[in-house]
This record gives sequence, C-alpha cells and structure tokens, in this order.
Amino acid sequence: MNDNHIKIVTFSNQTREDRKLLKKFINFHWKHYRNEPQYIPLLDYEYLGSRLIGITGFFEPQSLFFKHAEMIFFLALTHGKVTGRCNAFINHHHNAHWKDKTGFFGQFEAVDDVPVTRALLSAAGDWLKSKGMDTIRGPQNLPVNEATPGLMTGGFDSRPVVYYHYNKPYYERLLEACGFAPVKKVFSWEVPAMLPMEEKLVRVAEKVMKRKGVTLETWDQRPLDERKREMLDIYNEAWSDNYGFVPVTEEEFYKIVDDMQLIIDKGQFAFAYVGGEPAAFFGALPNIFDKMRPIPGLRRFELLRAAKMFLFKKSIKGLRLAYLGVKKKFRNLGLEGILLWNQKKYTQSHGYEYSDIGWVLDDNEAVIRMVGMMKDVKLSRTYTIFEKSLLI
Repeated sequence: MNDNHIKIVTFSNQTREDRKLLKKFINFHWKHYRNEPQYIPLLDYEYLGSRLIGITGFFEPQSLFFKHAEMIFFLALTHGKVTGRCNAFINHHHNAHWKDKTGFFGQFEAVDDVPVTRALLSAAGDWLKSKGMDTIRGPQNLPVNEATPGLMTGGFDSRPVVYYHYNKPYYERLLEACGFAPVKKVFSWEVPAMLPMEEKLVRVAEKVMKRKGVTLETWDQRPLDERKREMLDIYNEAWSDNYGFVPVTEEEFYKIVDDMQLIIDKGQFAFAYVGGEPAAFFGALPNIFDKMRPIPGLRRFELLRAAKMFLFKKSIKGLRLAYLGVKKKFRNLGLEGILLWNQKKYTQSHGYEYSDIGWVLDDNEAVIRMVGMMKDVKLSRTYTIFEKSLLI
C-alpha cells in the first residue's frame, strides 16, 4: 500500500468531536473481527462509559487512570477508510516506580499492511518522544492492571477467557517489520478442574499449614473494607519487582474490587495468614466470556449482551485464576500450593470444569514450578511484549 494514501488522524478524549472519533475507534474492531469466532469484544460501555448503567469507560477523561497518565489516540485512514488504530500513553506511576522514560502503545488493530502499521506506530512514537520518552513498549491495553500485556503470539485456537485479548496472527510480523523486538513473554495454562487432587500438592499443603501456622479465610470472614486494605497491601508488595508492574492507588484498587462484586464467586477467593498476619491471597474470576459472545443478528445490542452475562453467570463452568500475591517475607513457604489446593477443592465441589492459570511472566519460576505439579495441564496461550528505542 502506498504511504501517500495513508492519513493519520490524531485526537484526544476531551471534546464532542473526540467522542465521535472514539466511536470510530471502537467500531473498527467490530468490523475487523467480524468473522473471527475466537474474538469476544468487551462491552462498548467499558471503553466509552454509560450514564444509564453507571459505568465510567476506560477512555473517558474522568477515568481514574488519567489522574496519573496522559494519552492520545490515532486512526489510520487509507483512501478515507479506517484501516488501523492505536493509542499512545505515558503512565507516570510506571516511570516513577521504574525510574525510566518508557511510553506505551495499546488497543492496536490494523489490516495486514506494514505501511499502515508503520504510520500508526511512528505517530505514537513521535508523540511519546515529544513528551520526553526514550522507549515505546506494548501493546498494553486498558485497564493496565487487568488486561494481559503484549500481543497474542501463541494459542490462537484456545478458548476465549476474560481479559485475555485475541488479535490477528499477523500482528507479530507487522511489529517486527516496524523495528520492534520482543522483550518479555507471558504464559497461561488450562487445567481440567475435575481431575483427582495431585497427591504431592496435598502433602505440601497439609505439611506447610501445620508447620508454619497457616490459616485460611474466605472472602466474607472479614468486613469488605478490611479485605480491600489487606488485598491492596499484599498486591502492591508482592508484585513490586515484577516486570512492568505499576503500583495501584487505593482509589483504583478499591474500584476494581467494587466492580468485581458484580461477577465474582466469593468462594473462589482465599486469604492466607501466617501467625495471624496477612500473607497472601488468591482469587479466580468466572470466565464471563462464556456468556459474552455477540448475539447473531443483534451484534451491537450491548444492553442485551450485558444482561445475558449477569443473568447466566451462575451457569459459567470455567474460571480464570487471575490473582495471586504472596508478601516477600512469606515467600518460599509453599503458600502458592496451599492456596491452589484450597481453590481446587472448592472448584470441584461446585461443578466447575476448567481453570485457566495466568498471566504468568516467563521468569516466574515459583508459579511455573507449581503448574508443573499438575496433571493434564496444557499451555493455552502466549503473549509477547515488544519494545523499540525512540532514540534511534
């Protein structure tokens, strides 16, 4: 495709005209994945918000993310037709935590064309460079602390799971053609839920609980406000050294927990205490993507899709094991195994059929070792994070 026919439209999220362009931004993925059964879009409200049902969208100016971040959006037009999109953003909490000057691109989608991709990512890189950044990394979709980072580069035939995005297989080739290089991989595995409990896992869990004075609690054994404080404290400490970690503010984290109340099975959350001190927590979310497939003939009837998700969530048979945090002083005690053992007992007693474990960084030896103890586990998907210097 001739670069001269490509126009990049740059916009923000502040004005009515911006909102019109944001709708085009959202509409593109609906058209782009029209015939892709593996692609389950989030609700449009999650991006653009809805006063009717009280949702603040990821892209709205009042989103908590914009209290510590700035963002710009890009549409690629070829002969006047949208052929690609992405955003670029600076997360000031990320750069303060890592003491670097990294900017991000996200929500990337494009036709199979290198010039379109180059035009989009060059525009994103130029904007980031103008803001003093020296590196562009991604893709990183919103919400930052919930969406899996990177491109899907393996597992394109795996079942859709909540907050794992699907993308076109050719994206990896496009990014590499534009000078981006892989810097980190993220894995997930699917495990049948009803297999007999692994004997080694049971032995380890029972031994550690007895020797180390470990006790477990369910979600409702403490007031919600106390649960939130404990979870935030564990989360920010446990993840602080992980690649790409961004500290979560109290306001952000409490909103995440409040929003989760709509969909969670509280029995899928467990909290570990060592000598009475909060040490770790573990949580799984029902795979609501099972109930979020666009309805044939009513693909953009989002209220109906949302209603379907909430009304039938109790019939969901799959889980995403999404949250696992162990405070540093309590690592190497085997708490991960205890929490997994506890979760599996609950899962089996409540008729779940499968669990997805992820997302796990390729250097997370403890979790990878734990997965290796399981039977019939299979690698379900791989995501790759890409990066490029802006100083070249």
